[in-house]
Amino acid sequence: MIIKALSVKNFRNIKNADFLFSPKTNIISGNNAQGKTNLMEALACAVEKSFRTNKASDMLSKEGNAKCGVDMEFSADDYPDKINVLSCSVTKKGINRKINGVSFKDALQLYPKLKIIVFIPEDLYLVKGNPDGRRSLLDDTADMMNKLHHSVTGNYYRALKQKNTFLSSCEQNFSLDSSKKIQIAVWNEELAKAGVNVLCGRLKYFDTLSKYTCEYYEKLNNKGELLTMEYNHTVFDGENTDFSDTNGLLKLYLERSEQYLQREIIVGHTLIGVHRDDISFYINGSSAKDFASQGQIRSIAVALRLAQAKMFWEKWNEQPVVILDDVLSELDEYRREFILQHIVNSQVFITGCNGNDFIGLDNSPKWIAEKGSFTKCS
Repeated sequence: MIIKALSVKNFRNIKNADFLFSPKTNIISGNNAQGKTNLMEALACAVEKSFRTNKASDMLSKEGNAKCGVDMEFSADDYPDKINVLSCSVTKKGINRKINGVSFKDALQLYPKLKIIVFIPEDLYLVKGNPDGRRSLLDDTADMMNKLHHSVTGNYYRALKQKNTFLSSCEQNFSLDSSKKIQIAVWNEELAKAGVNVLCGRLKYFDTLSKYTCEYYEKLNNKGELLTMEYNHTVFDGENTDFSDTNGLLKLYLERSEQYLQREIIVGHTLIGVHRDDISFYINGSSAKDFASQGQIRSIAVALRLAQAKMFWEKWNEQPVVILDDVLSELDEYRREFILQHIVNSQVFITGCNGNDFIGLDNSPKWIAEKGSFTKCS
């Protein structure tokens, strides 16, 4: 995928900006809080979703505009001469996208190969940070490989919200009458069905993600260190469960949900499920979360994003667009060069404040961001 042109209107602090991009590397420079990340968010939002917020209203300008828009011209690797138009409009109610005038959902049947890999500073803390980030990594990976995964996770979290609303309204000495039992049983069954689907989607691609991440890590460190990754289950015994038996998984999921129900009524929320699963990283058998150095943690983060890009290319025979948003300044020279060498075939967008972030990229087009406006350097 190559983004050829972009038009952004009333997106956060960007009032009106138009771009013609290089198919290789594009640089957005400038001081903090000038609009660099807002522009990268607009790119990501048009193709997939914001990497900063789940609320559409957050992306509207602060001047009171009721709508913002991102229009993009792009080509696919299969047909590089065909120009496609992606239109994205954002209101407080949500986001509406179309490709060549066709609704985005329908268009994805024709254009499933749209992908932006976003690498942000927060990724550098993925290993030690909140497990929500690691679960999102798993779901984003499964979603880019199979677009059905997104709707499956949506079903799961809707059922989870309904069950938690019910549990939070219960008193600790609450006893379930027949109608309440039927209600909670319905939600448990919905959660179990969707949870098994979410889990199977994650596990289908976890081994490949793990394999490539560990390979990139070994090349990055070049110290003979062995990285391993482990999926941590809250519902199942990872070693003694047949994950190919979906009926058996559903039965076990329901049994475990029943076992935890009284405790869930006491605490007021759902205690087990794929929404509480996690990933662990080990370096030479020791927990990376507890013992890894800052350099090792950053190497894992870099390796994870490169693994995603490789998986997408192998699946779709299409290079993803790569965004490096203010992240190169957080890496040493060797890791910066390693990233750039391994995404050489992708279109890349790099933002940063420091000129050292762009060493070796003198021939790449560059824009200076200032107060939501962008000036192209001659």
